[in-house]
Order: sequence, then structure tokens, then C-alpha cells
Amino acid sequence: MGDDPRTKARSFLESSAIVSEFEDILNDLVYENPEDLRGYLANYFLTQSKQPQITSLNLRQLTGPAGEPAVHIDVTVALRNRTQRYNGLTVNLSSGQLSSQKVKEYDAFVNSTSLATILNRIDLIDHGTIDNLLANCRLEHAHEMAKLAAIEAENSNIEIAPEVPPAKPPPPAPPAKRQAVSPAGVKPGGAPPPSKKGTIKEVQLLEVIPDGPEPSSFTGQVLVTGISLTSRLITAEMQNSSLYRLIQLPYVTNLSIPLPIIPILQSGPEFPGKQTLVKYFMLIPRPDKMDNEEWLNKLHSIIHQLRETLTTAKGATSQQGYSTDDGCLVFSMDKPEQGFDILQNAVNTVCGTKEHWFDYALQMCPYEAFDYTNGMYEVASGMTKAPDDLADLYAEWILNYPRCIMLIDPFRYSDKTSLSRLCHRVTKKCYVVSTDTRRYQHEDDDNTINCHLLSFDRAPTVTELIQRVNKLRESNDYALGLFERDHQEVAQVYLADLAVGFGCRFLKLPGLLSLGGQTTSAILQRLSIIRDEIQMNDGDQPVQLKQHSFIHIRSAIDIPELEVAPSISTTSKNKDKKKRP
Repeated sequence: MGDDPRTKARSFLESSAIVSEFEDILNDLVYENPEDLRGYLANYFLTQSKQPQITSLNLRQLTGPAGEPAVHIDVTVALRNRTQRYNGLTVNLSSGQLSSQKVKEYDAFVNSTSLATILNRIDLIDHGTIDNLLANCRLEHAHEMAKLAAIEAENSNIEIAPEVPPAKPPPPAPPAKRQAVSPAGVKPGGAPPPSKKGTIKEVQLLEVIPDGPEPSSFTGQVLVTGISLTSRLITAEMQNSSLYRLIQLPYVTNLSIPLPIIPILQSGPEFPGKQTLVKYFMLIPRPDKMDNEEWLNKLHSIIHQLRETLTTAKGATSQQGYSTDDGCLVFSMDKPEQGFDILQNAVNTVCGTKEHWFDYALQMCPYEAFDYTNGMYEVASGMTKAPDDLADLYAEWILNYPRCIMLIDPFRYSDKTSLSRLCHRVTKKCYVVSTDTRRYQHEDDDNTINCHLLSFDRAPTVTELIQRVNKLRESNDYALGLFERDHQEVAQVYLADLAVGFGCRFLKLPGLLSLGGQTTSAILQRLSIIRDEIQMNDGDQPVQLKQHSFIHIRSAIDIPELEVAPSISTTSKNKDKKKRP
């Protein structure tokens, strides 16, 4: 009797309680009397099935056009007794070809068994668990890479840089042509080599704290961000939703479109001219001009006007008029003010002097411009400024060029007193911005600046990015922005979704020329699509600020404020923030 099919069927149905569920849904079906009977049943049982589970994480190694390593991410998901492979992101892991040591780190992480199997049988929508597993894997691999590097250094009799920086800077190198130092080329706790672009006759004996950009842990770790983001993209796809809706934070009740920050001119140590401090001269469309796409047409006209001006200028170099890898134009400058002037002339030519279409923003390269021999910043060849004097120079720029509303990375992380001096003087009408993750990792830095630009430094998961945003929202109401480091393509076009879902006010993009322009154009198109979706689904236009709102950062020390005439269509919040001494 035990093999009787009817007995087996009865036992199975009684144990699963499926019969009672059928009775309930059939009763509802009679009561509702829907037009599509089968569709009604299908919708009901879709909500009753198990959550989709990840069965495998598939990583395929690729090579980019410049020889850089890249990885394409696919995820196989099991749902309703079927498996399906979903297409994810392609993540560029480096800006160029890797050294032999970096190749070992990259291969060890991408091909590690733990990474390939870490998400097996995890619910796809359980993003918290997924991100915790990825964060633990990243930490464990970072420790392993540190041990391997120590062993290799010991075997090669190479002295390992100490984690705690020495009290005094290393002795200056022999005079040589100055080379730009990238963040990836700075040893932990060390300092970039001293500037040699200009000759300094008098050297002041100062005690300078070596302070370099925070290095990444190991090559390829941004893959963690890519996997975390891929899990959410696939979730949004399966739910017939959009990524920005899926990650929308609870307090972002009214979605808005961020203001793009677009580099136009690129300068600095690697480019012609004596100017060494400013890396990018950028444009930001006015908030009240974002309602239509006319601002973008004018921006293209400005770039065209600049290209013609640069190529026909007296004494033009061979690089002028050509675009950099970051999508910018190059102009040989002897001093930073020349960048302001040429950009302002192009804007006035295209937009006229009566309408205010764009504001200006600057991004500095403080670590490359800092001379560790005498503790000063090299603004141009033969022209150096102590940190406090540089703060005064920035304040003069804001006074002389009132449309400059943003200074990004004006100082090194350790020059907090000078940053305090600058914020006290200019933050009533200017955003002082940092891209250094240490600014929001330490509580004593909460009120240092009035705008934060968040990036994918140290390969955060989406959960960790949300935690960073929440921490800044809880501690203050400062403006937020989002960006990806130069040549670091993880989120790509979905950077727009992240910025909208997080409620960011700004979105820093590459320039509009060269390969960077392709990424920027795709992100701007995505923002337009999001704007249309919000209008279609919510029945209203996205919330768009009509003017900038600045928060004044007051210094704990007595500093005279910058006397500036009030700007048009800007406001300054009265609840001044008192910085900690």
C-alpha cells in the first residue's frame, strides 16, 4: 500500500498545504470575477514563490583598448525551478597596464575560489548579506596581499615603508625634471617627491608632516563594488523597476536631478605652462537652467569656441586644441588666473554677458603641487605659497571671479588649519569640497567643509556607500556629490541612478571630449531618461533647486571674513557651523 500513487499524492498534498491555498485562491477568484482568470492566478502564485537565489557568480577577464585589465560580471539566478544567466557590469580595474606585482594581486583576487563561490545560494534581494560577504572577502584578501608583499620584499631585501610616517620628510632628490605623482604611486604614509618645476632660491627649514593621498589596498578591489552594484541591477530588472528607485533612501522623498560638474580645461605639472596648482577648470550649469537641454548645446558651443581660440592663439603649443584622456582641452598657462579668463571669455561669447548660464569650479592637485622641501605649495614655476597664504589666494579668486562657486581639494588632508581659514572666509558663497575619504571617516572632520564628493575609493559596497551618505546626512546638512576617479569605470552610466537615489546635489563627470566624452554623454542621457520617468510615473517634474544654498563654516580662530558683494540667485544658510578647534 505504501507504493500506491494515490496514497503518495494524498500524503504529499497534505504535507504541503497546497490544497488549502488552492481553495483560498479559488474562493477569491469567484468573488473577484476577473476578466483574465489565468492572469489572476499567475499573479497570485508569483508572489508565493521562493525568492531568487544566486547559483553562480561568473567573472570573465577582458582587456581594454589601452591594455588595462577589465572583468565582466554575470550572475546565474535560480527562480521558480529554472535558472537564468543575467548580464551585469564590465568593470575596468586599472587605468593602464599593470606591473608584475600588480598582475599577481589582480589574478589572485579575480581567480580566487572564495570570490567565485561566496554568493552561492544567497537570496538575490538580500543585499545586506551579499555586501557583508563581499566586504569580508575584500578585507581577508587585503590581509593576504599584505603578507605576500611583505614576504616578497623580505626575499628581495626591499625595505617596506612603515605604516606610521616619519616625523621628518625624506631628503630632497637631486634636481631633475618634475614628474606628476599619481595617488597610486604614493607609498602608504609617504609623501610625493618635492616639486622641481621651478627653482627655489631660499629654503625655509620647516617641519613638514608627510601626507599623501590614501592608497588603495590592492589591485582589482573595485570589483567588489561592481559585484555589489550588479546584484542590485539584476534585482531591479527582475522587479521591472529602475536602479534609482531600488536604492532610493527613505529621506529622499522628492527625487531631483543632480547638477553635473564637467571639466573643460586641464592643466598642471604634466601639461605645458608654468601653472602647477589647478588640475581642472570646470563648468556647472545654473540650477534654474537645468529644466531643458539648451544648457548642453551651449556647453558644446563653448568647447568649440575654446578649441578655435586655443589653436589660433599666439605661441600655441602642439598640445593646445587637442583633448586629453580625461576629455578636456589643454592650454599653456603661466598662472591660474589665465584659466579663469579664457574660460570666462568663451562663456561670454556663447552665452552673452546678461544671462547667467554657468558657474565655475576648480579642482586642485595639492599633493603634486606641494613641495616637501620647504613646506609650501608651488602655484607656478618660481611662485610658492605657504598654506595660509594659499588660503588667502583662493579667497582673492572668489572675490575677483564671483561665478566661481566651488573649490575641490584646495589643500592636503593635513593642512586643516589653512582649510579652516579658507572655509571661514569663502563658504558663505562657495562650496569647499574634498574627495579624500578621511574627511568623513573621522568624527573631528565632520564640520571641516561644506560639501562632500563621494567616490568608490577603497571599493565600497553599495551598502557602505549608503552608510557614508547616511553618516553625512545625520551629522550635517551639507551638499553631497558623487564621482568616479579618473579612468576608474565601475558604475559608468548607473552613476546617474546612484546620484538620484542618494539625493546628491552634484555629479562630477569626465570632460566631453575623447573617450571621457562617451561616458559623460551616456550619463547625461541617462539623467534625461530618469527625469522623463519621474515626470511620467509621479505626474510631476523632478524637484530642482532654483539657486545654490551655502552653509558657512565658521573657524575656531579669529579670521576676518572675506568681503564679497552678494551674488545673484544664491542663498546662505544662517545656521553657521562652528568648527571644532
